[in-house]
Amino acid sequence: MQRHLLLLLILSIIAAGCLTRKPPAIRYYVLEYPGKEALSGFDAATIKGSCLVRPVEVSPAYSTNQIAIRENTHEIRYFAFNMWAVRPEPGLTGIMFRFLDDHRIFENLRSPGLIDETDYTLETMVYNLEVETDRRDYRARLNMVFRLIDNKQNRTVKEHMVNRSMPVEERDLNLFAAAVSTIFVEELAAFTEAAGEKLHQSGKIP
Repeated sequence: MQRHLLLLLILSIIAAGCLTRKPPAIRYYVLEYPGKEALSGFDAATIKGSCLVRPVEVSPAYSTNQIAIRENTHEIRYFAFNMWAVRPEPGLTGIMFRFLDDHRIFENLRSPGLIDETDYTLETMVYNLEVETDRRDYRARLNMVFRLIDNKQNRTVKEHMVNRSMPVEERDLNLFAAAVSTIFVEELAAFTEAAGEKLHQSGKIP
């Protein structure tokens, strides 16, 4: 009898502990523009004309609020208690507009839905946005393409393919988010600089 009472007491203590245990808090991370100071020495010439900037498109596996981690060649999973505060598509689109405006890459920027015709269209497609891991270390991976189209001639002026990873110290997802933003802005700078140089060579900009 005493043994049964002791067993019931132990089970009651365990049950009480389970009921009072709080679930882990969900942490939210943001993709933010690192600022002009992140690109020391960058000084692209302004491209004459207006540009329609389409929202950044992100592959469906990475376009939700869930943060993906790649564990095998064709296997990803999502963190259970770590999420994007804002989905990557609007987050990266906001970074793009801030960069283009800060550095005056084009004379005028337009968003989709405006009736005005534009000289150029800027398109961005993100194929992979994920944490890479070898079980010990984290890396931020961004695989994407930027494309600038001349609307009047209906041709691609410049295409910039990127598949880049950056180490993340201490497996810190805050640093992962910062690394993704940095890669995006650095490659956007390289792309716009190359596009401007190509237009300069063709006589489109002085």
